[in-house]
Amino acid sequence: MKNELQVSGMRCGSCELLVKEALEEVAGVREADVSHLKGTVVVDYEPETVSVAFIASVIEEQGFKVQA
Repeated sequence: MKNELQVSGMRCGSCELLVKEALEEVAGVREADVSHLKGTVVVDYEPETVSVAFIASVIEEQGFKVQA
């Protein structure tokens, strides 16, 4: 399943890489496509393994804000 999250605070490619690597370490996340220019994170994940709320918390742990 794919879900697109609006994320603020990302300013460069390093921010993208930080979020991408953190998400792809999470069990159940297949892939994360991160764009600081669009302010989006598109996550391909297994909903039976990981929740969107947990994915959002991982992004916020990296210092960014997930929009409701």
